[in-house]
Parts: sequence; structure tokens; C-alpha cells
Amino acid sequence: MHVVVSWDIEAEGDQWDQLNGEMKKCLSGYSWVKPLTTFYIVQVSGNQGRTRLKDALVAVCQEHPKLIHFVISPAMRGGLYSGWLPKSLWPTIRQRTREATNE
Repeated sequence: MHVVVSWDIEAEGDQWDQLNGEMKKCLSGYSWVKPLTTFYIVQVSGNQGRTRLKDALVAVCQEHPKLIHFVISPAMRGGLYSGWLPKSLWPTIRQRTREATNE
């Protein structure tokens, strides 16, 4: 399963870098790919994994009210993403979005 997470930061320069780093730290321990500046496709272990990730991101946002906004999708199985990205990203995206098999 996977989720899509994206955020905006209402700051510039060093403050943006610091806040972005705090948000990225929430992704530690997950397998993810970043096809766009603050757009992540993150493997999660079902709804519980999504909830843990969401709660970590909310905690960062609560520390910095009005500076960070984010969106997280529901946990999903599979996915057929399309877009205009470097060809090298597509295998990495497929790796994080493919459904588990019973092999």
C-alpha cells in the first residue's frame, strides 16, 4: 500500500529548508520516492501506517501554525500514475505502488 503526501511551506531560505527537513524527517523509516519538489509517494503498512505518518506530519505542523500545509491521500493499493517525469523515476514509482504478491 502507499499514500501520496505533499506540502507547502510559507517561508523562504534557511527557514524553508529547516521546516522542509522537519517534514522529511517524518518519512524516515518509510520507502518513498519524490518525483516533484514536495510530492512524495510513500509505502505504508496499511491504514495504521498511514495514520502514524499523518500524525507525525500533523505534529510538525502544530509546532509551526500557518507556516506548513499538507495533504495526505488515503492508503491505496496499486496505482497507475502518469505524468511527465524523467524516465528513471518510473521504475522507482512502480516499486512503491505495486501490490504485494504471495510469492
